[in-house]
Amino acid sequence: MDNTKKVYYEIEYFYPDVDQQKFWDMFFDYEAWSKSDILPGEISIIKPGKDDPLGVGAVRSVISGSLNITEDIVGFRPPEYFSYATRNGSMPVNDFGGELFLEVYKGGLLSKYKGGFNPKYFGTGWLMKYVFRRAQKSAFIGLGKAYKAYYEK
Repeated sequence: MDNTKKVYYEIEYFYPDVDQQKFWDMFFDYEAWSKSDILPGEISIIKPGKDDPLGVGAVRSVISGSLNITEDIVGFRPPEYFSYATRNGSMPVNDFGGELFLEVYKGGLLSKYKGGFNPKYFGTGWLMKYVFRRAQKSAFIGLGKAYKAYYEK
């Protein structure tokens, strides 16, 4: 019997002087992701979404180092909301998923991320929560740098 409980975490990051629509456009430019330092690796669409190729129903592949995951896009409301669920595989947890909320705030952009997962191994939830929160904060910082570089072209 599996005695693990779903673990949730949230993180926020503020980007001063960042435009919501421009950030959204950069966020979904997977070629730019692959060329930036946000995620050394590659993101690609395996199956396009129903109403938008990047939207709900899309399936994407994320490869970075030894990480090779498949994600189902389950929420998509440009330019303010995106959510996904990973298929179990190379992640050190099960049922990993996240939601990204982008909100215009005080002349910039407030990014809120909510993630959750089921630990694969009993007692490891706190550690994986710590690891994922750090990784998300690092990704937010990288996205800020990528935004500046993307629009300096």
